[in-house]
Amino acid sequence: MAQQRTPRTRTHRSRLRAALVVVAGASLLAQPGLAAADGPDRSAGPAPAGHRPGAPGTTTFDVFSDIQGHIDDWDAVLTDAERAAPGSSATVINGDIVDRGYAEEYSEVRQTMDAHDRDQPLLTSFGNHEAYAPAWCDQQTLCQPSWPNGFTPEDLYGTYFDFAGTDKVYGERVVNGVPLIGIGPDKLMWWEDQNLDDHVHIGQEQLDWFRDRVAAHGRTGKPFFVFTHYPLSNTVTQSDGDAGRYHLMEEEIREILGDYPQAVLFSSHTHADIGEDWWADRVHVPGGHPDGFTAVDTGAVLNRQYIQVTTGPDGAVVRARDARNGTVINELTVPKADRGAGRTTLTVDTPVEAVAPRRQVDVTATVARLGNGALGGATVELDLPDGWATESDTTRSLGPVKSGERSRLTWTLQAPETSGTARIDVAARDRAGRRVAERSLDVAVAEAPSGHTRVSSLPLLAESNTHGPVERDRTNGGPAPADRGEITIDGKTYDHGLGMLAPASATIYSGGRCSRLTAEAGLDDDIPQGSQRRPFPDGESGDVMFVVEADGREVYRSGVVRQGDPAVTVDAAIDGAGTVELIAEDVDGTSVGDYADWGHATLTCAD
Repeated sequence: MAQQRTPRTRTHRSRLRAALVVVAGASLLAQPGLAAADGPDRSAGPAPAGHRPGAPGTTTFDVFSDIQGHIDDWDAVLTDAERAAPGSSATVINGDIVDRGYAEEYSEVRQTMDAHDRDQPLLTSFGNHEAYAPAWCDQQTLCQPSWPNGFTPEDLYGTYFDFAGTDKVYGERVVNGVPLIGIGPDKLMWWEDQNLDDHVHIGQEQLDWFRDRVAAHGRTGKPFFVFTHYPLSNTVTQSDGDAGRYHLMEEEIREILGDYPQAVLFSSHTHADIGEDWWADRVHVPGGHPDGFTAVDTGAVLNRQYIQVTTGPDGAVVRARDARNGTVINELTVPKADRGAGRTTLTVDTPVEAVAPRRQVDVTATVARLGNGALGGATVELDLPDGWATESDTTRSLGPVKSGERSRLTWTLQAPETSGTARIDVAARDRAGRRVAERSLDVAVAEAPSGHTRVSSLPLLAESNTHGPVERDRTNGGPAPADRGEITIDGKTYDHGLGMLAPASATIYSGGRCSRLTAEAGLDDDIPQGSQRRPFPDGESGDVMFVVEADGREVYRSGVVRQGDPAVTVDAAIDGAGTVELIAEDVDGTSVGDYADWGHATLTCAD
């Protein structure tokens, strides 16, 4: 990461952070599973005696990140770490080990480690700066237009593997019985999809391995530690902005960790001050353990900040250290989890924002088993409100659900003809008929719009998009929601509309009351090229056709629209249609640069 971003406000996430209180810089997480050192002192506060570095029966390891060529800072941080915990048992460098990915840069990092006799077990993560050399002709000359300047992904991975002493971007070290688990990008995504940048792709083989290792270490109840360079969205400091949009398999990572309150996920990249209050947070996952798991920001070596962790029989202490003054600036404890009796959780969801009257909608119930023991002979039952129907039995059997597993059942429901919001109750019962979990889901039946209505204000009956969701009132970015700015076409900015990456579509309910759909459609002026400003191949900058269908019948089609062209005027007659679909088609069989906007998309309907 090239710069530090503005610190976040404290109001935006107050509901999720209700248990986090800051007193003179010490994080006090009163929620079960996180406790802090006593007292307001920003220096090394009193930790439990069994969790001090060097105490009998403990293991201490150091977590660094974001060196990025700052070798003097690297030397200073290692010096402080040796003073604070001379018996440290392992070194973790959580990405951005180097500035661009040259072998000479790795050598400088290694030479500094050797000067400090850092020969303990080493675990590393692959960060974004490990792949930046292709933007340079040499170490002194930036050559973005000629990217990748002779480099290949194999070159970048190979140099990293030589330093890390491995042949994969994921792996684990178990040091004195303490599990350290690293995950990372198994593809450099810009080579795969030019609309993506430094996004983290974790393939199925790595996910299966990760799930297996977490389950194996999670059985003991002892804290275990996971490392990935990019943060998950809305977890730690500044992960609510650009830095939190890069994990393509974020949902899977959350689900894997969500069952284990003793799990600690370390992320980096933001260069945020880990003396701030949101350096760590408790992350809750639907259907997971009610205490969630812990997410921790590692700070940055280039700011002379890092993490030390000491584990003992009862749990672990995580300390944020500042090498500039040799103090502990934040601290929290992660106790051993009580695995105890198993518990069952239930979540219920639907893939759409609303359903049209008299149309079908899928509802999925997910049963998860946490802790010890399996759930066998269970049933899941739906209690449908008046007017709703399904052709399936509302009570269905569920096969055995083992600890750490999830089982899903899906019903296709028929909505009534009246609009409004219906509550569907779902319950799971064990073989004796006792309720072991219950949950409710509100499902909206769309209401026909009236007058002049912004399309972006209506719920979507269906949507598809090449990356992430169809965006409201902003252009499309990447896989995360709301990850780009306002809609701008040929220099004109629009305060409402839809943003897509073709091929894409969005369906809305018009209820037979509307006569026209109007919009100004075109390709957005801001086509993301990522942090290294890599050029699109062969000058590709996007080409799209805009299509409108009313009840499945095409009523409008534009010509080919390219970036920089003026917006085309969409004026589609949709008289009497129940549904309207806005479609962005890619023209040349690729979505590269196809950031399609529907500026000022509006329905004209009866009052």
